[in-house]
Amino acid sequence: MIKTMDNGIRIVAEQLPDFNSVSVGIWVKTGSTCETPKENGVSHFIEHMMFKGTDKRNAKDIAVDMDKIGGQINAFTSKECTCYHARVVPEKLDVALDVLSDLFSNSVLDKTEMEKEKGVVLEEIAMMNDDVEDLAHEKISELFFMGSTLSQPILGPAENIKNFTRDDLVSYIDRHYYPQNVVVAIAGKFDESAMMASVEHYLGGYKRGIKTNCGSDNSGFSPKSGSLFIEKDVEQTHLCLAFPGLTAGNDERFAMAVMNNVLGGGMSSRLFQSIREEKGLAYSVYSYPSTYSYAGMFSLYGGTTAANADLVVELMKGEINTLKSDKIGEDDFTQGKDQLLGNYVLSLESTNAKMSALGKSMLLLDEEYDENDTIAKIKAVSIERVNALIDSIFDYGKMSAVFAGKIEKRKEIEDLLEG
Repeated sequence: MIKTMDNGIRIVAEQLPDFNSVSVGIWVKTGSTCETPKENGVSHFIEHMMFKGTDKRNAKDIAVDMDKIGGQINAFTSKECTCYHARVVPEKLDVALDVLSDLFSNSVLDKTEMEKEKGVVLEEIAMMNDDVEDLAHEKISELFFMGSTLSQPILGPAENIKNFTRDDLVSYIDRHYYPQNVVVAIAGKFDESAMMASVEHYLGGYKRGIKTNCGSDNSGFSPKSGSLFIEKDVEQTHLCLAFPGLTAGNDERFAMAVMNNVLGGGMSSRLFQSIREEKGLAYSVYSYPSTYSYAGMFSLYGGTTAANADLVVELMKGEINTLKSDKIGEDDFTQGKDQLLGNYVLSLESTNAKMSALGKSMLLLDEEYDENDTIAKIKAVSIERVNALIDSIFDYGKMSAVFAGKIEKRKEIEDLLEG
């Protein structure tokens, strides 16, 4: 079911009577892509601050009110959206909506709490920088999407966090947390009339902010080749190669997902079998697509010793070149497609996953999520569609590469990237 309240907030819900829980999320169409360079990191910081107290609950009260009903509450910020979500037993849905709507609508953004939370976020940034694998993934996104707001990190730079004021947070919320930019998604076991009455009661009067444009004009973005080497005092070299991908609304993303399964999407994939099983050069090696509203990225990752980094790059390029020259055969196509279908069905076996699918589809694509429609689109993928994507994705003239950790063979790696 879909309904738009009088204030403009959209509600999308799916009843799952065979489940014994219900998940609810309040989604906002704003993230790091909506921030100016000076604001970068503010969406994530606001997400943290929403849990630090309201007019009627302090931070501990928020936690206690959920713990005493055995519920789970959390939030996350991505490049294009922010979500505040909870999962409870069906009879406690009203409590979950009360707590979520309270922190969402009435957070006081206390200045003292703000200064404490800056320390927490700065620690989070430091932790990411210390985890070299995470750092490699963060930097490949920054490099590949350079020239667009997708290049901005979700956490933001430490200097921005230190400088944020309460007025900065209020200003950003007023410009982006307006009702037409909000979706309430609910999935699980619930009574529809009671659920609608609760949402209307807690959020029907929400009128914050005015409609504004999000971020900069990214229409001219086009990926360019480039490389980045980051020296870290660790034993491994973590490397990422990135190529142009597809947007979130492009139905060819299902064909890309099949190709990904063949190349690096599991233990039977070509990258895993070649680099880990046959050569023993990496413990972790895989590929993955990232899709966004106006652009996408297809990435390969491997973690290896510094002495073997050039060999891993050579083998990755070898598997890519084999894909380009020989395409994907019928057996690999069938396995990759069946793997995608099975993974998709299994991924939705929780109310939280269903809620997330409903919320993302409505918020980012303005579409009602339909599981059966997605299954039909996966089944409709043909081997010709998969193979047609290979050359358009694996364009070496638009490849970005990041190496983070111990760097020993930079010259050999640079020659491989250029060759």
